[in-house]
Amino acid sequence: MNPKIMIRGGFQQVQALVQQLLIADLAVECVVVPQTPEEAPGYQAIVTASALCRQLTVRIGTTADYRTATWLVLVDADDPLPLPDQVTALRRLTSQILESGFQGQMIFAGQHDAILTTFAWKFSGAALNKLWGLGTYPLNQLLTHRLAERLGVGVDMIQTTVVGQALAPVVAWSRTYVGPTPLLMYLANADAKFGADDLGKMASWLQRESQASQATLRRMALIRLLARLLVQQAPIISVSHLQGDQPTLAMATPVLMTPQGTQPITKLALSEDEQRAYGEQVTALQTTMTQLEEHRMEGKG
Repeated sequence: MNPKIMIRGGFQQVQALVQQLLIADLAVECVVVPQTPEEAPGYQAIVTASALCRQLTVRIGTTADYRTATWLVLVDADDPLPLPDQVTALRRLTSQILESGFQGQMIFAGQHDAILTTFAWKFSGAALNKLWGLGTYPLNQLLTHRLAERLGVGVDMIQTTVVGQALAPVVAWSRTYVGPTPLLMYLANADAKFGADDLGKMASWLQRESQASQATLRRMALIRLLARLLVQQAPIISVSHLQGDQPTLAMATPVLMTPQGTQPITKLALSEDEQRAYGEQVTALQTTMTQLEEHRMEGKG
């Protein structure tokens, strides 16, 4: 029996993800959860088209499906609510799925994944390895391909590390490799097609990309990751997860990603500048979390 992946969110966002799943034809049972009864007929064309898939099945689900789901993917609404209202909606959803017997992994595949991952833990008390967001993983993949192109090497030769938040990524050049060689050492070679001076430009480019819509990029990254997990691979990637030394805050740092969830690895050693930039992101996220908590305590959400 194929593992079950449930998808919730805005109609257009869910539809776009399922359409890409149809093309990928992963060996999963895809269950779409309409936000309202009126949405259900809109998914019928996708359900019908799934008959052409050799492995993937698609159907419209109910709350009873939560009990046997492996993954619950939460994508953004088509017209996202203000962040405090998103937190309130997540509290209601968390209560609903727990009452339905959900014991799988919650995957946050939207814009504010770090914040929502943190609140999902506060609301559910679930095991830390069962709650994670895509974080900087999609941007990490984008940077890997861009760097491989610039250096004229295969994508499999490049190992990049991007940490922090999806909206404010920190590129860890000190932890980037070309094959077994650290990137900075590789660039010292006079034959390199890419100079150390270009690293700042590429980091600035990635910052600009982070401010654009990452919806399509997130969908592609998620599907590629699921494909690896389905064949029992366990890659080390940067996703938003509850930090071991800061258990009330989720940030994107490398973890071992397994079919059963995240597993912590040795704490990443960053350069002084990278650590300072990452620390600034932690502080900014803590400030946002404090504001949202105060909003909740005042009974506004």
